[in-house]
Amino acid sequence: MIIFIIAFILLISVKNGESNVVGSKHDLSTTTTTQVCVFCHTPHGASDIAKPLWNRNISDITAFQMYSSPTIDSTIDSSPNPPSLACLSCHDGVSAEGDASAVNPYDTHNLRNGPGPGSVPDTTSQPNCNACHNTGSGIYPRKLWRIGANLMDDHPISISYPTPAQDPDFNIPPDPQKGWPDVKLFNGKVECPTCHDPHNGQPLFLRKPNEYSQLCFTCHKK
Repeated sequence: MIIFIIAFILLISVKNGESNVVGSKHDLSTTTTTQVCVFCHTPHGASDIAKPLWNRNISDITAFQMYSSPTIDSTIDSSPNPPSLACLSCHDGVSAEGDASAVNPYDTHNLRNGPGPGSVPDTTSQPNCNACHNTGSGIYPRKLWRIGANLMDDHPISISYPTPAQDPDFNIPPDPQKGWPDVKLFNGKVECPTCHDPHNGQPLFLRKPNEYSQLCFTCHKK
């Protein structure tokens, strides 16, 4: 019953245009493994590192080097929070097969729970490899999707959104905990899905266009 309810909700979301993951770079389904959602989500045996109902692992979240700067006015957590860990479970470069530094080299490719009603680790379901890897070349396009464990060269994540007293150069969100209708905060913090919606299928999965820095100016005044 739970599986049916989740599948029904996801189907309705797709039909209503709320989710366009089908056909996007995040659609890893194939002619033999046709379930789209299973490559990220599972109703049983989900990981506790991320939500909702996450179907992947990160064996060592301490491997990440968080952003730091003497000009930061608010607090950055010591490791990524669940909303960002969900993204990093594929985009991290820590747990990917072929990386010498990987704690568990199969985290990125293996599902906790394979397609169907079972609740067992899955190492056999083959995703659409070309969604992540260069078509036919066998070369990892690392610059496109492999962020790596060093988060110092990326926008800060798991950082508390600054108050006006901390930094007046930031716009005040309508909801201090949830942010704006189109740009999200998670418990008052900036995370990967603050700017990216993994389901919308837009270029770079941005939550809103960034022409003339529209996305940036949602938070930043300059």
